Amino acid sequence: MSIRGIFASKSWFGFDLDDTLHEFRRASAAASTHVFDTIHTSSNKTSVDPLRSTYQDILRSATANAFTDGRTSSEYRRERFGHLLQAHGLIDDSLLDRLLEVYQDSLRENLTLKAGALHLLQTLRRLGKKVIVITEGPADAQEWTVQELGIRSYIDILVTTNEVGKSKVDGLFGVVLERYGIAAEDIVYFGDNRIRDVEAAREEGILAVLYDEKQLSHLHDTIALRVNSWVDVEKVLVHGE
Repeated sequence: MSIRGIFASKSWFGFDLDDTLHEFRRASAAASTHVFDTIHTSSNKTSVDPLRSTYQDILRSATANAFTDGRTSSEYRRERFGHLLQAHGLIDDSLLDRLLEVYQDSLRENLTLKAGALHLLQTLRRLGKKVIVITEGPADAQEWTVQELGIRSYIDILVTTNEVGKSKVDGLFGVVLERYGIAAEDIVYFGDNRIRDVEAAREEGILAVLYDEKQLSHLHDTIALRVNSWVDVEKVLVHGE
């Protein structure tokens, strides 16, 4: 069967969210820089580069559980920014509250959909396909993100590791299939992480496609499907290209 035929046979199209449907790293980096600048301006002694370095260490430790412990985005951010301030000898609750606002406001300003993502979602809706977003992150933050991006109305189901309590590599996909009565052979899933998205989904029998903007699309072998543009996926769906 052709790739167009395979895609056409799927009732469900699944997507990761961050860095798959939108530019999360770019938006988060901009928001974090605003936080560092705010701390620098407020403290008059702490420069941005050491703050950035410390924050990277904090992030590596804080996100290790893939947001499976049920807390809100504000709780995660308050903890991370609190550790950042403490690491640089700054204990200031009012500054911490301000950092949360600065981060959220900057994140909102920098949210950007991946090129072609909206049009693809509109096409899927027109074709009668159902869309499910399966993503790691706090439930409230991911719900806020799809609302801010203007794509919530195109998403039938949004599932996060935070609400399920399992990461993608610890069985999230299997839980989702069972919970929503989706047969593995009835869904195709797209994500930007080879291990956490593609391999984890394939372990549950799901046809998985790597989203990788740095490599050419590869749509001729179902064992190693890859796309570098949502325009390519839409062309397959509509024209079979």
